[in-house]
Amino acid sequence: MSCDAHKLAVTRRFLDWADVDLIRELTALLDRDRDVVVVDLGAGSGTTAGAVWAERSQRIRITTYDIDPTNLHWSGVFMSNIGAAIDEAWQGHLKDSTEAAADWGDESIDLLMLDTSHTYEQTVAELAAWLPKVRRDGWVWCHDYRGDYPGVTQAIDDLVGAGDIETWKVEGLGWSGNRPRMTQPEAA
Repeated sequence: MSCDAHKLAVTRRFLDWADVDLIRELTALLDRDRDVVVVDLGAGSGTTAGAVWAERSQRIRITTYDIDPTNLHWSGVFMSNIGAAIDEAWQGHLKDSTEAAADWGDESIDLLMLDTSHTYEQTVAELAAWLPKVRRDGWVWCHDYRGDYPGVTQAIDDLVGAGDIETWKVEGLGWSGNRPRMTQPEAA
């Protein structure tokens, strides 16, 4: 099924069709019986936030962070054009992605999406700052896991190897997974 995010992905070439599909699939997994929170690191042209909105436009709040005001502007224009109420359903903030994590409580985010600098060091720093903010039943999506950014791939693989995150699916250029669920202590 095609949506405005698919169309933007084709024209801007930041994400591909499969990336949009995977984001929509993750969004569909979020609890429909309560309000949910999505944090989008890296505004780009708004494709990631738009993919979320295409799947779910009710009981959702999308917050995008970027260090480039032009990216935030165009992301806001796109979200407004597809019907997201700016400042209600979508907010954009000019702020460093790792510093922004301090604005959120632990386990307060349902879906975290990363698409920023594509370096190993930045990806590790973002995930270290943000993973505690993701609910145990929440999701993480990271762009450019496949492709020309080995630092992103290595950062994700290191965290998977350490047991900090688990892989769910790899589609298009994106990786998706979640924090391992906490295990219950065995009865004595």
